[in-house]
Amino acid sequence: MSRPKVFLDLASKPTPLNAELEQLGIRVLRGEAAAAVPPDCEVVAGLLGFYDYVSRPWRAWKLKRALGPGVPVIAWNRDAPGYLNKRPWRLALASCLEGLDIYATHAVTDDWRFGKEVALLHNGANIAAYNLAGRSLESLREEGNYRYDVTFFGAMNADRYKEYLPRERFFGALGQALESRGINYRFIDTSRTPMSVAEQVELVQTSRININYGAGCEYGAPMGYGLPERCFGIPACGGFLLSDYRLHAADAFAADEWADYTDLEQALQRIDYYLGNFAEARAIAERAYRRVLACHSYRHRAEELLALLADWRRRHGA
Repeated sequence: MSRPKVFLDLASKPTPLNAELEQLGIRVLRGEAAAAVPPDCEVVAGLLGFYDYVSRPWRAWKLKRALGPGVPVIAWNRDAPGYLNKRPWRLALASCLEGLDIYATHAVTDDWRFGKEVALLHNGANIAAYNLAGRSLESLREEGNYRYDVTFFGAMNADRYKEYLPRERFFGALGQALESRGINYRFIDTSRTPMSVAEQVELVQTSRININYGAGCEYGAPMGYGLPERCFGIPACGGFLLSDYRLHAADAFAADEWADYTDLEQALQRIDYYLGNFAEARAIAERAYRRVLACHSYRHRAEELLALLADWRRRHGA
């Protein structure tokens, strides 16, 4: 008879996978509970917070010693390359030590490894919160049901957070250009005007085009690599997403499920095009919606994580 399986989440903030792991039959222990694993249980992995690891890489060594050689120590970096804001010597030390057995990240394009093995693990959609909310894809094909041409919601208070300066400048310039064209838009700075999930979903579903641009964690980085949560959450609501260029988009979506731009000028060209070709935009949105439901919920990420761990254990004779 197999022993109950336990996942130790030692990150300072719980990952969005914990509830899904529980649904898959894996007991998740956090905090003090993680320090007292029942003797009849099998620990499948120990998870460290990625930034906790960078700040104190010796924690991985201590955890590895406590768990034994047959249990992998993993961290999941969901907002790479945000660590570029850390002190260079800390990054160099954590990368040189490679104290993690598996460094899972949503952006695997840089030279920092941090773990003996590196795995691509995208963000995902919390489809319990971000979904059609009683609407249908058919109703979203009715152009008369839309209130805005172009929208964005997200933090962009550069006075308080310098990492949002590029986003603030982009949407300032985009807003002026849209206004000169007579295009109806709404940009909401959620660091000043918080929005409930219901309000976010309503905005997505009443906007012909939902823009994605940048992320605070990418401040100082040469370009965007991984996909922020909104790149999955907006399609999960049935919305049409027009994103800045993301290198890993091709790893998550087919070409006919994704629309992007490289700079402000091209963003305006794409906005003009998709406003004039509403049916094409909706076809892309519906294909992206189906892709997210088939591949990109956090249930899928939990299953991918368990597959990563099982493969590691198999290869290491655990």
